[in-house]
Amino acid sequence: MTVQRATNITVSTVSAAPLRGTIEIDCAGAVATFAIDEEMAHRLCADLERFLTQVPRRTRAAR
Repeated sequence: MTVQRATNITVSTVSAAPLRGTIEIDCAGAVATFAIDEEMAHRLCADLERFLTQVPRRTRAAR
């Protein structure tokens, strides 16, 4: 699996009731677009919250 660096992320609302939208991720000159609903948005928020609150890992140079 190749991992690409995201250069921009856009979230747009398609519908407020029920809540639906799209996430566009710019990466390596291409844009990937994903449909998202409220349930997926909450799961994504929870995952990002865990990611942002992790204890920082030491770099190899600091060991």
